Amino acid sequence: MAKEIWSPLLIALIASMTQAFGISIQRRSHLFVDSSIPLYKRPMWVSGFLIYTISNMIGSTCTIGYLPIVILAPVGAIGLVFNAIFAKWILGDPFTKRTVFGTAMIVIGAGLVAGFGTVPEPNHTLKDLIALYKRPSFIIYFSLVETFTCIGLFSTHLVEYLMKVRPNHWTHPDLKMWLGISYGVFGANISSQAMLFAKSGLELLILTVFQHDNQFIYPLTWAIVFALVFTAVLQLYYLNRGVQLCDTIILVPLNFCSFNVSCLFNGLVYYNQWDRLFWWQVVAVLFGIGLLVWGVLIISLQPAAAIALPENDDIRSIGSNCSQPFLKAASSLDEDGVCLQKSRWWTRMKLMCKRENQPDENTGLLTSI
Repeated sequence: MAKEIWSPLLIALIASMTQAFGISIQRRSHLFVDSSIPLYKRPMWVSGFLIYTISNMIGSTCTIGYLPIVILAPVGAIGLVFNAIFAKWILGDPFTKRTVFGTAMIVIGAGLVAGFGTVPEPNHTLKDLIALYKRPSFIIYFSLVETFTCIGLFSTHLVEYLMKVRPNHWTHPDLKMWLGISYGVFGANISSQAMLFAKSGLELLILTVFQHDNQFIYPLTWAIVFALVFTAVLQLYYLNRGVQLCDTIILVPLNFCSFNVSCLFNGLVYYNQWDRLFWWQVVAVLFGIGLLVWGVLIISLQPAAAIALPENDDIRSIGSNCSQPFLKAASSLDEDGVCLQKSRWWTRMKLMCKRENQPDENTGLLTSI
């Protein structure tokens, strides 16, 4: 029994580590490679995308059927630790005491969300799945979720478009970070729907292969397979959009939390499992969400480090070597991928005044009065 557990557990840990590595490689490509180059022509991005996708597929296939949720939940939380480590190693994000404390809160919260936010369900035939799909409560729930997701993604795309055509009207330093979080959270919601289709397809596949009851002769079965492929590709696209705009140390925990909470409610509504959920599970999940969000805020609201500025350097060169873009009061990226330090406004004003009151090199007179 121990060997049956340790082998998939090792695979799960390796898959969790390689996923964090792959998504950090993608983020590094967005930061340091010219944004005008298409993604498929960037070897670094392609490598990170393949590492993340392949490890995700292998890890999910090899572990979901062999590891109980009490083991899978901590493994998923450990992946967030790998994410913080690779953010420091690959992206150069500062790893301070606040980062350690925030990451610990994220790991504990993620473990609670994943551990208590799962309700097991029995296998279903295609007729059972059709009956579940036809339930009015599921139709209403699914329609509301899809409407909310579409409106959210449309609004995010619209704001991103307006940032490009009217950059002077959209100057908040953290706006790109919030756009990235929006893409990541809605992408996680789409990913939870892909998981729902995957569970349905897996049940039909098990009935077909092991019980010799072919479920793939029905058009609806192939419709479920198509929905699975479509949502899987779409969630990968929006995860990449989020990584392009937001730090992985902030985006990945929120993506993880959104995915698990969405999976929980999708399962409760779709499989009609409200009677299987205990009140203490809801409390544990809500407490886990609070800890996770608290940890993310601790990391994202770190104060900017003091930077020694040469007196004669141009103000536009401030913080050109910053290592943690998109953190509040720290830095952000411009559209060309150049890292610019968002120093405090009074610091910039003092520097400008100091330069204006310096004597001219040729005349020895003050340049301004």
